[in-house]
Amino acid sequence: MNIVLLHGIFDSGRIFDKLVRALEAEGHVCHAPSMQPADGRHGIHHLACSVERYIAEHLPQNAPFLLVGFSMGGIVSRQYLQVLGGCERVPVFFSISCPHAGSLAAYLYFGQGARDLHPGSALLTQLQASEATLDGMQIHNYWTSLDLVIIPASHCRWPRADSEMDARALLHRWMLSDRQVCADIVRRVGEAAARLEPPQRD
Repeated sequence: MNIVLLHGIFDSGRIFDKLVRALEAEGHVCHAPSMQPADGRHGIHHLACSVERYIAEHLPQNAPFLLVGFSMGGIVSRQYLQVLGGCERVPVFFSISCPHAGSLAAYLYFGQGARDLHPGSALLTQLQASEATLDGMQIHNYWTSLDLVIIPASHCRWPRADSEMDARALLHRWMLSDRQVCADIVRRVGEAAARLEPPQRD
């Protein structure tokens, strides 16, 4: 199964190394591009457009794939899914410590990407209003009530999700190496692959 993983602000695709190893050990193909600029200064939509181009260049045309978004990467994922039409190819979305309702910490940084993550921003309001585009998509949401990056931590919760886990990881970044989070994602990816991929012929 092809899986695209989108990182958070100031990070790169390398932050997914542990999760990628676990998924690839099960035979899945992982794509973890490093979005530029990593601080999102040109805005969430700019990053979502770059993701759209990456997918067009690196994934089989029209084939379904799964999407994982961490922190800011979760909002980039939603912009791609809900605004750029990516929902047509993504049957399952995994959201990890994503500020669905924004974060007060975003006021501490400059740039359009940070402004897009302000609670009540125009972009977040648009995403909330267009959630119906995700109808039929399976969504799994992971967060930590101890988060000190997404403020308040409850802004990571998402009523739209089919399942939700408070991993209670001590640090925002540790969510990607949390044993229960990784195990749950690997299990659910396996279930999705069994449904979506044609059986292998001998």
